[in-house]
Formats: sequence, structure tokens, C-alpha cells
Amino acid sequence: MAGGVLSGIGGFAGPVPTLWSTLRGFGKDEQRAVIQNFNLAMLAVTMATYVGSGLVNRQMLPYFAIVAPAMLVPALLGARVYIGISEARFRQLVLSLLTASGIALLASSLPALLAR
Repeated sequence: MAGGVLSGIGGFAGPVPTLWSTLRGFGKDEQRAVIQNFNLAMLAVTMATYVGSGLVNRQMLPYFAIVAPAMLVPALLGARVYIGISEARFRQLVLSLLTASGIALLASSLPALLAR
């Protein structure tokens, strides 16, 4: 539920299931399955909501052709890297990326916070 709420507020679907599966001690395959399926479900609901509300229309279809390779190439590279890494390295990588995204989020909001 918390991941869904955070996804609706600011698009932060991943941190809660990532931390949950890490704290539960899931292996890398289990953790990947939880995170991927949760994110896929959240993104499908988001896209359906955008289409249903009219935010996405036919005029935007050519842009999807541009964006698709930008999403697919890193996803395929990530799948290749995933195969060759150990459980411990996977856990380090996931938590490092989660930390880096949190730091980036704080850094981007810091000017607005300081301006208050």
C-alpha cells in the first residue's frame, strides 16, 4: 500500500518494495521478481489512467517510438549484468542505487526547502 501511495504522490513506486524485499532477506531472483512485478503493475495502472483521462493521445504515439529504445537498451543491458552478479553484489548494487536516488531527490528539493 505504501508503495502505491508513494507512486501516486510522486512516482516513487520502487523504494518500498525494494526495502521490504531486502529486509526480508529475499534472494536476488525473488527480490527481482517482487520489484519488477510491482513496478510493472504500478506503471500499467499509471499508463491506463493517463490514457483514460486523455493525457496520452494519438499525437503522442510518434514520441513512444523515440522513447522505446531509450527504455529497452538499458533494460537489456541490465538483464545481461544481472545474470553475472552474485547475491551480495546484487544487494549492494540495489541499495547503492536506492541511496543515490534518495540523495538526488534531496539535492533537487534542497533549493526549494532553503527558499522557505
